[in-house]
Amino acid sequence: MRSGLRIWSHRVLWIFIALSAATGAYFTGERILFFSAAALIILPAASCAATFLLLRGVKISRKQPSAVVKNEDAAVAAVLHNHTPMPFSEVRILLNADENAVVVQKNRIVSLGAFKKCAVKIPFSVEYRGFYALGLHSICVTDPTGLFHLSRKIGGAQEIVSLPTVAELTNVSVASNLMTQTSSRFDIRDEDYSTVSDIRQYLPSDSIKRVHWKLTAKRNEWLVKIFQSNALNIVSVILDTTRLKLSPPETYAIEDALVENALGIAKFCLNRGMPVDFHAASKTSAKSPAEFAAIYHAAAALRFTGDTDAHTILSAELNAAAGYLNAVIVTSRLTAPLCERVLNAGSNGHFVFVMYFPPETPCDDSEEIFKILSEAGRAAKG
Repeated sequence: MRSGLRIWSHRVLWIFIALSAATGAYFTGERILFFSAAALIILPAASCAATFLLLRGVKISRKQPSAVVKNEDAAVAAVLHNHTPMPFSEVRILLNADENAVVVQKNRIVSLGAFKKCAVKIPFSVEYRGFYALGLHSICVTDPTGLFHLSRKIGGAQEIVSLPTVAELTNVSVASNLMTQTSSRFDIRDEDYSTVSDIRQYLPSDSIKRVHWKLTAKRNEWLVKIFQSNALNIVSVILDTTRLKLSPPETYAIEDALVENALGIAKFCLNRGMPVDFHAASKTSAKSPAEFAAIYHAAAALRFTGDTDAHTILSAELNAAAGYLNAVIVTSRLTAPLCERVLNAGSNGHFVFVMYFPPETPCDDSEEIFKILSEAGRAAKG
């Protein structure tokens, strides 16, 4: 703003002096005034043309990260090499970035001498997870007369990946049922009786064949063996990748919240011994916290295209389930078919829960559908 005001004030002063010289030459006929008026008119044009041509002699190289973590500071590095005899007192370097997601701390201004090289870093951060264009947009200079701003576009923006953070969930209400099943191992189908995975206290429902006789006698309490199960209580985390027709800031915020919380649920379950099938664009499975990285990378590379919605994935999982299905759906879009499928799954013994992230202006039916699901204990707002 100040630079623009300075240039305009400079222009007004220059025009005033040029008009004064031209007026004086017209009325007095003094040759010096004619030369002065001519110089004041020709010099800016020559200065502008020379600066425009010599600016093309500034070579620019840049380096930027291909991936950053959301909200962490990063920088675009640029090296400017002036191969011309003209020094540039102020070179403004502008970034090309999505203003709805990428925060550029400030565009840099550097001085570049004749036949000199200058390195500069422009810091930035990305507010949301996703894929965004980022690169150098242009360099701007002022000609020696100070009357004109000249720019040279650089272009060539590259796609940068903003990696998601993981929501640290300390209490997930939908997981209490699953955690009870995991800790007690009531599901004894497909057990591997050659491998003892744990020991616990005897329950009235336990078979006498499962008693660990040596430890029972040693500790003077009834203890039973828990064998390694091939039918662990797997949790299906279903992330709805449908892209809503919203403004870019709202779209970015909702998609970021969906991914962050879906990852948080997956991590929460894995840390409590519940294997996870993570469904988004494709299926990624993990059986322990050590395998969480596979789910994280799948979520980081995810694009919201809406090729497959939550209802389709849930239907496929229910059809393929050999037993009862444990599923958590993370979505920003509630539909009547999804509501019906969730309620029917619950009445058939499956445990399906919906974590709903509403947009600022949800569709007319979404709030009513959410009310139905929440009253049935099958939904909560994120």
